Amino acid sequence: MPRLSCLAVLFTSFTAFALSPCAAAFDELAFYKALHRNPELSFQEEQTAATLAASLRAAGFSVTTGLGGHGLVAILDNGEGPSVLLRADMDALPVAEQTGLPYASKVRATELDGREVAVMHACGHDVHMTVVMATALALKQRQGEWRGRLMVIMQPAEERGAGARAMLADGLFERFGTPDYNLSLHTLATLPAGQVGYVSGWMMANAEYGGYHGARHWRSRRLPPCGQGPGGAGGGHYYGFADPGLA
Repeated sequence: MPRLSCLAVLFTSFTAFALSPCAAAFDELAFYKALHRNPELSFQEEQTAATLAASLRAAGFSVTTGLGGHGLVAILDNGEGPSVLLRADMDALPVAEQTGLPYASKVRATELDGREVAVMHACGHDVHMTVVMATALALKQRQGEWRGRLMVIMQPAEERGAGARAMLADGLFERFGTPDYNLSLHTLATLPAGQVGYVSGWMMANAEYGGYHGARHWRSRRLPPCGQGPGGAGGGHYYGFADPGLA
């Protein structure tokens, strides 16, 4: 089997997971709404990580939690072939949601500095987690079409620019191996719905505005539904690979 066949199947699943047999059993919209309704701040993603871990374990992945805080790694070995890392971020922002949606967040939490704040998935991390979860489940369903290792990473504290470093310091690649390819993703308001864009190298990977990435400066403005406003971080540069994807 050609070396890149795993990537070909991955991109097919990445862009059309709703057509897979697995998708019938995974209600991605309900999953997304549950995540959106229950956001957690950076360094506090305990319940989010538990939800993701339970879903991946139930699908047959080998799951390790508590990496670099609340980070998790899920491994699916499927014979000889390339190793592909598929990554999403889990944390939300201290933003008061004003969308008026029936599944809008009403969560309030305490920041590390003691301030009580409203919390919202204002940067699309709920979308990222849903897409990665659906893609991972689709790849599990389609194991006969590819060979290699799938490494699913759910990263904590991305908004603070600290979660990836914490996972690396906790021995991420020493414990689970270094992947051949790293595919990260982020929503992008300038792409029409249904389209996927990708770049070679890192993109939208930035930390500014008091410790958050580029979405931070939108915190005082009314955000469109589902947190599709501009700004964000692909995060691939923290891992140092050459082939992160952008979705």
